[in-house]
Amino acid sequence: MYAVITLQESSELTVIPTNWLNEQKTQCYWPPFMSPEKCLEMIKNRVEPAKGKNAWQQFNMVFHGEYAAYAQAKEKCEVSEQMERPSTSLGGFEKEKPINPIHTALTSQSTFGVKRKRDEESLDTNRQSQLITDTDQKKKAKQIIDEIKEKVQAILETDSSITVIKTHILDSISKMNEDTRKKETIGIFGRTGEGKSSLLNAVLKEKGLLPSGSFGACTAVMTQVEANLNDSNYIAEIDLISTEEWDVEFSLSDEVENLSEERITALFGADAENKTLEELKRDDKYTEINNILSTRKKIISNSDPTEFARAVLCYIEHNVSNPGGCFWPLVKCVTIKIPNNRELLEHIVLIDLPGTGDCDKIRDDLWKTKIRECSSVWIVSDIKRAVTDRDPWGILEHCIEDLGPGGECKHINFICTKTDDMEPEEYLRSARLTDAQITGDGLDLNTNCILHRNDRAKQTIKLKLKSSESAESKERFITDVFTVSSRAFFNPKSHLKPLETEIPKLTDILINCNKSINQKLIRDYINEAKGILSLIQSVQLDKDQNTKARILKDLQTNLGKELNHFEDLYENLKQCLSKGVEESVRSCVKTTKDMLSSVRPESNSGFHSTFRAMCGRRGYHWPRKWTKPLDLNKCLSKHMYDSINKEFVLMFPVDDNDKTEKSMQDQLDKFSIIQCFLPTSPMLEPINNFIQTQETKLKASLSRDIVEKKKEIYLTIYKVIEAKMAPGYEKAAKEKGEGSMQRMENAIMETIEELKPRMFNEAKVEMLEKFNKLKLHIMKTLRSELESSVKRSLSQISKFNLLDVSREIQELEKLSAAV
Repeated sequence: MYAVITLQESSELTVIPTNWLNEQKTQCYWPPFMSPEKCLEMIKNRVEPAKGKNAWQQFNMVFHGEYAAYAQAKEKCEVSEQMERPSTSLGGFEKEKPINPIHTALTSQSTFGVKRKRDEESLDTNRQSQLITDTDQKKKAKQIIDEIKEKVQAILETDSSITVIKTHILDSISKMNEDTRKKETIGIFGRTGEGKSSLLNAVLKEKGLLPSGSFGACTAVMTQVEANLNDSNYIAEIDLISTEEWDVEFSLSDEVENLSEERITALFGADAENKTLEELKRDDKYTEINNILSTRKKIISNSDPTEFARAVLCYIEHNVSNPGGCFWPLVKCVTIKIPNNRELLEHIVLIDLPGTGDCDKIRDDLWKTKIRECSSVWIVSDIKRAVTDRDPWGILEHCIEDLGPGGECKHINFICTKTDDMEPEEYLRSARLTDAQITGDGLDLNTNCILHRNDRAKQTIKLKLKSSESAESKERFITDVFTVSSRAFFNPKSHLKPLETEIPKLTDILINCNKSINQKLIRDYINEAKGILSLIQSVQLDKDQNTKARILKDLQTNLGKELNHFEDLYENLKQCLSKGVEESVRSCVKTTKDMLSSVRPESNSGFHSTFRAMCGRRGYHWPRKWTKPLDLNKCLSKHMYDSINKEFVLMFPVDDNDKTEKSMQDQLDKFSIIQCFLPTSPMLEPINNFIQTQETKLKASLSRDIVEKKKEIYLTIYKVIEAKMAPGYEKAAKEKGEGSMQRMENAIMETIEELKPRMFNEAKVEMLEKFNKLKLHIMKTLRSELESSVKRSLSQISKFNLLDVSREIQELEKLSAAV
């Protein structure tokens, strides 16, 4: 996370990492380096401020907002500077303010590109006006485009050329409000009972909305939380499994013990474990279950949050103290829509995932899919166990590939919960401290102990993150640590101030993320409006045939030249995959045996059941007490992924700041045919403007395609291996009786030996085919869409007086600059 601040002493607007801020966001640390290059490096790397003997100096400052990435914060700074830049008159100069020499690195260099002098007295006013401006710009742009729409509709010419262009303009305007891009997803991961649901309740200021882990109750299904933008009701959309899926699940065995005991008792009551499957089928509950499943989706809506929460409870809560009448085992996913929460959730979906170890196959697939959709992840753990507990770290290690090269995650936040759960005497004893060592600021002993432990936990977790096995992989993510208390946040009598619970910090993350997305959408809307008006201008220009011919010829030349850049990426991936195939064929058998040996208990007790469950689920099974799943497909994929991961991350970076010339996104960003349209006369400028807006719109759409397709491409290796191994898994799962464990292992190892040369090569070929399809899709889309746009802009209906939109274009340009 990065913050936009103003240093009060020098009135400098700049960007710093949030870990340079104090808790109250009134002061910031600053490194003792005069070189702007060195300062910028430390800012981007989010270096921890030095404390103690060589402590960094602290400065008073004004906080303006937090942003997920450096680029976002820098962009906001630049926009603010442009809006506030004073106008100068001839014959007068603004008197410069004295600059503190400690900040020379900031004030004397343009390297940062994010700072500018500003008057302190206008800070709050400008910040408030910016908030209003961001929402108003789209309204103003829409007003302009609605007026143009009315004027175009009023054109009654019968000429076919005007009819064609008129229809296109009206269709384009009608599609401007049809933005179907998906929302940003933030995944909440953690073991059952760690306080994920309570955390979400606090962040959303909706106490009791999601069930908290009290009296043996906890969230049992994947729960998505988003905004209800249509009315003031709380709405739950409950996706159920099909009756066919339920029948298959229920008929897996003649023994009830082979179904999850907790799922059976949740549905049928505490005595269900003593009944046979046939007896359960004769139970009235069985008929009720089939009636519920016949709808496939259930909708609950209520304007009262308490009544709503009560109605939804039985579909999302697992309660061991009160079994029976709970329907969560029938649920795939619940989507909860909250009213009056546009500021936080208009463009964001929060996903509260059930605790690790849920072995339900239907939700396993959904869980893995949702991981790859997350643009940000919050890993939640009780502060007492955050450092030592294997679960949060196991989740992080297991998910790192799905989040990074196989997903779109940019940020990981580690969140320690239940910080107010404190016994001061016990803490002082374990930390080997005395009262006098942590007292201060007039706070009571309990609060001082909480804040001391919070600070210690942050430092320890950050060190562990840097030294963990996947430290190199985690460098791709921006990682912050938060220490929160949901209970204290809702308790007005708590000794912790709201800011000390750190719930407001997480709320700010959502607000700033939502605001950033909204600004991008507004810019896209205004850009599209400019494109429509530029087209109206361009079709009215007089163009001779020579000009048309030259532009069309230059278009073809430039397109061919620009599209060739995508070819090199294919060859790089092919070389990496070939190395992966060789290593996989050579080492896969040993790697599989080593993996099984590492997870097999010394006594071998119960491992046959775990192994059979893995085979029955096509090579993937997550036992309840394990910190990570038993995933044989991932094990077999290891050497191929190891060979491509480094190159794949370069080709498909998840963070725009990591783009290089090797990335497909960078090649797309650089693509432009504008140079062939540089106007030789003012008459051709509208054509240039129209093509530029079409390029921008097209590249934004293709960027989203790249993100989605790269996940599919990355998953290819795993999917091919899973499909090829399926007959072996099926054969092994059927083995029962004495010696079945050895027979299952033999079946798996024989399948690997038989398939390994062909299986890995097919994975390589299919991945290259999917990559090539993406490349061809980009090239074909750019060519066809831009050719159509150029031809459209070269249409000529100048003998008719269509519309003069030059003034409206100027207004849109001003709006665009202000967003």
